[in-house]
Amino acid sequence: MPSGSELEALKIIAEKEETTAFAIARQMKVDIPYARVLCNSLGRDDYIDVLASGKLRITAKGKASLKK
Repeated sequence: MPSGSELEALKIIAEKEETTAFAIARQMKVDIPYARVLCNSLGRDDYIDVLASGKLRITAKGKASLKK
């Protein structure tokens, strides 16, 4: 279950159909490398998918975790 900054990033991804680590960093007011670390962690745990274009999309597991 994501918590803290991961949860905040997941909520941002959920608001949009597709987004980027850059957009997440800007909205969270953090450095881009830190946003990428958050996204890599969320992707590794299957809360988001990283598309071939590099954009991020929330998965069904990610959506379910936000409803809890």
